[in-house]
Amino acid sequence: MSDNPCLATIRGLPDHPQYTEFNVRTGPGTNYDIAFKTSVGTSGCTVTEVSIDNENKNLNGKVYQWFKLNFPDGQVGWVRDDLLAIQGTCGTFGYDNAIAPDTFAFALTRSDAVAAAAPAEPPAPAAVKGTRTAEPTAPVQSVGIKDMARVQKAAIGVTAAFEGSGYAAYNNYDKGVISYGIIQFTLAAGSLVTIVNTYLATANSQIANELRAYQPRIQAQDATLREDKNLKRILIAAANEPEMQKAQDDLAISNYWDRTINNYVAPRGYKYPLTYALLFDVSVNFGVGDGFVRMAERDLGVASGSKPEVSGVSEEQIIARVVELRKISHDKQAVRENLPGLSKRGDFWVDLVNKGDWDLQGDANGLVYPFDSKQVQVRTP
Repeated sequence: MSDNPCLATIRGLPDHPQYTEFNVRTGPGTNYDIAFKTSVGTSGCTVTEVSIDNENKNLNGKVYQWFKLNFPDGQVGWVRDDLLAIQGTCGTFGYDNAIAPDTFAFALTRSDAVAAAAPAEPPAPAAVKGTRTAEPTAPVQSVGIKDMARVQKAAIGVTAAFEGSGYAAYNNYDKGVISYGIIQFTLAAGSLVTIVNTYLATANSQIANELRAYQPRIQAQDATLREDKNLKRILIAAANEPEMQKAQDDLAISNYWDRTINNYVAPRGYKYPLTYALLFDVSVNFGVGDGFVRMAERDLGVASGSKPEVSGVSEEQIIARVVELRKISHDKQAVRENLPGLSKRGDFWVDLVNKGDWDLQGDANGLVYPFDSKQVQVRTP
């Protein structure tokens, strides 16, 4: 690794100082989900990839570039170059090898050869407005898990316990405007749009008809819906219908499970159900990406993306470090935002690893306990 890596700082829009937070996306375009938000001045973000805007959006003919960043707190996501200052050795990404500190990324010209060779990921279905629904993905190929359906269902159950209270879970008090369902699909990120469109494409109940009247405003991501009590009633009622439950299950699998397992877990040859469930939960919580895994690989001195049989460092060692890093991130956020409950999510995964429950079997009754008041059946979900 270079002693002077390519680093980014969130510069924001200096001409508009009223904007102090910006979206970090799960891919290189504004049609990807919002993974989280970052503040102006955040620095020390390691650049790991640069990709051309996947919709070729531009300013006066200059196409935007998107930077995939490892943030200091362990989160991973994509930020557009007009919001960034970069510095360091950035030749690998199509820029000069010696970028002076605080250089405006958008002002630079990226090498055409490198830009053309850098493939962008396909758009994330959940973030696209309109009537498009999630596209099917190829079946996940497991290295050693014979009961993948069981592991997948158990993983979704655990994550759903942290995210809310099932298909009808609903809140309107955070940055998602409306967060709904088993893994809290949001209006702000656009995933609620996909859920509603998918449900309405097959449902014909009275509740569906009531929700259909809201469809244009949902597709427009109308923030005034936050306080609409009638919409809340309709969504909670719709959660009892199989069409809504299927819409939520399908998007959780296509937008989070398949992308996590196919892109980051299976290529590393990981084989434990606990690993699969943990990294799915990380993707839902932090945005789809392998930032924590790559940080663990770095800390343990192995090449990024290595298979355990090649690196000589076991899956158990990597994942033990992943849960430590994640707990550190949760604990810092809990203090920063005065939300002590956040630490419980990190503690839960540390506890499972310390118990050695790599097959995700739970206690004598097949149960795990995300919270004292919640239990999830993982052996026969």
